[in-house]
Amino acid sequence: MKRLLPLLTALLIASCSDTLTLPDSQLRRTVIVYMMAENSLSQYAQEDLDEMRSATSLIPDSCRLVVFFDNSRKDIKPEILCLTRDLGETLQFEYSTDVISSDSATMLSALRFMIDANPSDEYALILWSHGSGWIPASSSSVKAKTIGIDNGSNSTSNTGQEMGIPTLRHVLEETGAHFEYILYDACFMQCVEVAYELRELTDWSIGLPAETPANGAAYDKLMPFLFEAEGYPKDITEQYYQEYADNYGAVISAIRSSSLPQLATRTSALLAPLDDFPTDGVQQYCAYSSRTGYKPEYYDMGSCMGAWLDEDAYQQWLSALDEAVPYRYLSPEWATSYSTAFRPRLTDKEHSVAVSMYVPAEDRDAYNSAWRGYEWYRDAAHWLDL
Repeated sequence: MKRLLPLLTALLIASCSDTLTLPDSQLRRTVIVYMMAENSLSQYAQEDLDEMRSATSLIPDSCRLVVFFDNSRKDIKPEILCLTRDLGETLQFEYSTDVISSDSATMLSALRFMIDANPSDEYALILWSHGSGWIPASSSSVKAKTIGIDNGSNSTSNTGQEMGIPTLRHVLEETGAHFEYILYDACFMQCVEVAYELRELTDWSIGLPAETPANGAAYDKLMPFLFEAEGYPKDITEQYYQEYADNYGAVISAIRSSSLPQLATRTSALLAPLDDFPTDGVQQYCAYSSRTGYKPEYYDMGSCMGAWLDEDAYQQWLSALDEAVPYRYLSPEWATSYSTAFRPRLTDKEHSVAVSMYVPAEDRDAYNSAWRGYEWYRDAAHWLDL
C-alpha cells in the first residue's frame, strides 16, 4: 500500500477543490474526526458536526479539529473541514464526486491528507459511524456493520460497504501516525479484541461495548477534553457518560494499550486450567437472535472472569484489568434499538467492567472462525475455543 500512496494522494488532489492551508508552525495536537454517515445516521452526523462548529472557541490555539464528513445529502459532496479557534471553519478539501467513505483506499488517502495538512506533535482519532466491534463485515452467514457503512447511493440505507477491523488496522498502520487515543463514536466497539488488535497504534481506546445512542457524543461539551495534554482518557470517558447518565444511560470505558499485554498474559494463565466456560448469568450487551441481526452476545469480560474463576484467581485477574481499564462507567440501564429482543440493564454490577469479549458457541461457525484470526485469541483466549 505504501507504493500506492502517491497515486492515492494524486487522485485525492484531482478530485478536490484545493483550499488547503498549512499552519505557520507545528501544532501540538490535531484531532481527526472521520465521519462515515452515508447511511441511517446521516441526520445525526449533521447535528454532531454542528455541535463541533458551535464549540470552535474551546479549541486551544495550538490545536485543530479536522473533520472528514460524508453523509447522505445529495447537494453536498464529501469534504474535509478544519476547525480552529482563530479562523473558525475553513474548507481544506471538497470532493468533486461522491466516494465510499468505508473503503480502505478512501480512508487511507483522506487520513494521510489530514495528517500532512496539519503537522502536529500529536494526533488523535475519532471514528464516527455504525459499528459492530470485532465481528467480520457482512457475509451470507453474518450480519454486521463492523466499523462504518457507506451505501454509495446518497440514501439512508444501511446496505453498503463496511470495513473490517483487520482492514482498519492496515489503514491506520499505513498512515504512519500514532494516535494519543481512538474514540469510537459507534456501537459495540469497546471490545477487548479490537483494543488488543490496535494496541500498537494508539495509547488509549475509548468507546462503548453496548449500543451508542444515535446522537453520539455531545461534541460541544466534549470539545475541551479532546485536546487536554493530560487527563483526557478519564475526562473524555466521563463527559461522554455524563451526557447520557440521567436519560438514555450508557456503558463506556477507556482502555490503556500499554497494559493490554499484561492483561492478556494474566488472562491466558488463569484460563488455562479451566475446561468449562458457562455464560448463564454473565452480563450481556446484546442478544443473539433474528431481531438483533444475529449479532453475538458481547459478554462483559469482567463478568465472564467473575463467573469462571474462584475469588483468589479473580482478584489476580482484576489487578491486571484495573491497570488496563482504569476508567469505566456503567448505567443501571441504557438505550437499545433491539428492545423486542433484549433488555439492556446491568445484571452483574459487581464484576462488569464495560469491555466486552467473545465466547464461542457451537452454532456460530462463522463468528468462531473470524474470532480465531484476532491476536487476542492467540495470546489470551485460545483456551476458550471449542
